[in-house]
Amino acid sequence: MIYVVLNLNDKETFDKDFLPFFGEIEFQLISYDKINEIKFETDKDILVTYLDDNSLIEFLPKAAEKKCAVGILPHAEMDYIANGLGVSSDPETAVQEILDYSENHKVDLLFCNGKPVFKSVNIGKVFELIESGSSQNFYTQLFNFLKRIWKSRNLKHVSYSISKDGEELIETSALGIISVEHAHSSLVSRRLVVDSSINDGFLHVLILAPQNIFEMIRFLFRSLLPAKNTIKSIPSFIGYIKSSNLKIKCASPIDFSIDGEKFTADEISFEIKHESLYLAQASIFEKESDVNRNKEKLKIEKLPRGEKKEELIKRKLPLLPRATSEEFIELFKILRENSILTLPYSIMMILSTLIATFGLYADSSPVIIGAMILAPLMAPIVSFSMGVVRYDVNMLRNSIITILVGTIVSLLFAAIVSIMTPLRIITPEIGARLSPNLLDLGIAVASGVAAAYAHSKESIAKSLAGVAIAVALVPPLAVAGIGIGWLDWEVFSGAFLLYLTNLAGIIMFGGLTFLVLGFAPFKRAKKGLLYTLIIILLVCIPLTFSFNSIMQEAELTRMLEGTKIEEVTLRDVKVRFGSPLFVSAKLTSSGFLSDNRIKEIKTEIEKIVGDKIRLEVITAVGLE
Repeated sequence: MIYVVLNLNDKETFDKDFLPFFGEIEFQLISYDKINEIKFETDKDILVTYLDDNSLIEFLPKAAEKKCAVGILPHAEMDYIANGLGVSSDPETAVQEILDYSENHKVDLLFCNGKPVFKSVNIGKVFELIESGSSQNFYTQLFNFLKRIWKSRNLKHVSYSISKDGEELIETSALGIISVEHAHSSLVSRRLVVDSSINDGFLHVLILAPQNIFEMIRFLFRSLLPAKNTIKSIPSFIGYIKSSNLKIKCASPIDFSIDGEKFTADEISFEIKHESLYLAQASIFEKESDVNRNKEKLKIEKLPRGEKKEELIKRKLPLLPRATSEEFIELFKILRENSILTLPYSIMMILSTLIATFGLYADSSPVIIGAMILAPLMAPIVSFSMGVVRYDVNMLRNSIITILVGTIVSLLFAAIVSIMTPLRIITPEIGARLSPNLLDLGIAVASGVAAAYAHSKESIAKSLAGVAIAVALVPPLAVAGIGIGWLDWEVFSGAFLLYLTNLAGIIMFGGLTFLVLGFAPFKRAKKGLLYTLIIILLVCIPLTFSFNSIMQEAELTRMLEGTKIEEVTLRDVKVRFGSPLFVSAKLTSSGFLSDNRIKEIKTEIEKIVGDKIRLEVITAVGLE
């Protein structure tokens, strides 16, 4: 016999939307408020419900206890249960499945503190992306997600004790905990939980313990993005437990919600009643495979414990990552050692300077690159960056001394080489370091970030050689030393400005990187960073002028390249600002160019650029 259970005020809707699909099949209507008066033959009868969530939450555990076969018709006010059990939301399909019923589909029921759970249980401050109903689309979920993120400024870890069968599994801290009966119960669990089924006999618990807000937002946003597949690996800040029962305790009353309804309790108990509900229709979440169904899982080794747990409980969740005590101690130890002036440091500075100086004279890029790799100057500069953000006086003092000694040694030995070498020619490698601009500051900024990050992550410390090549500290110092030996202010000032640009960029943005990585609190760092910022702004003034000069040089070069002056064409034009403006060009013509003709061309070029020039030419004759 088929019994249709409904509230009488839903009868008109039932007759309109479902009755036609029953055809000539006989059934008996029962008012929900009189269900207890009916005696069912549990092995033959089917209870077909047309009820809202609230009524089903009360009805389904009773039906499971009596082992009644239950068919569920979609109801306008049934959001959690239809989605949680995976039954059809189409009226005709749901009716047809129930009428074609031949065997029970047994499914588990999850209970939380005695109440059935059809979607999820959210404990504490979890920004779980709950599907309130099938009507919610991606954009609605995104909007609700952003609203929750806006309220995340006061988030704080809470201590939880988690046990199973009376035995404690872990005492940890977390923002909150999500519990589901199967993976499809929520967007987050759908992306993280594997090997789950609606009748596997297990509940799944996700313990969210991010150590900064950025980490949490990044993960939740990834969970929100539409995707069919699970995330390949659970983030390290999320613990995962697969078990048949679980108990969670807290020192203070726990706020939690069951399918969106809010509760408060001193402890929370979870229990799975295996295959307790007999569905007279199929569930889309049912698996045929029994793989891993009898295996519990426990992945909680990376959750905070001990001192780390106590630290997270005491303060609000920081916006950006903070380094662990172990990471901080190890890095600080290395940087303290790097800040101290040693004899090997001085010897390597001398050798790298000598190699760079000879490489500059020889115009050899490979030799200069070798000098960059050998130079130890990057180490005390990175230590100085940490000293700035930590405002560590000893580290600052040691780093300054080491940097100054390295700078003076490099200038001195480069000057000695330039005095002893009879050559006085500005090679392309020397000339490339005489006009620093904002582009060089950009390189220094990126190099400072890379240097600090590489120091903080032992696994990528090998990248420091690449950072040394990118920022090129020793070559500009060597050029400045050559300028001293030549008593040439322009050579010295241009190269030394490039060195200061690199120095300021690395210190400022290396310090900011340490700040972002959590190696220093902002309150302590702001004073040192302010001083460094002032230095960078001062350095930016000549760099801006230099950058503008480069732009003007490029514009003049573009203007002159290919220009024809009475059968003479200008090729391979190079322009460099000076007093007067320097122009180098190849003059191609069909015949020989006399000195007077070249002077006339110089006059025409001056008219084009609007300024006096010093012209250097190579003449080329085209023969037919």
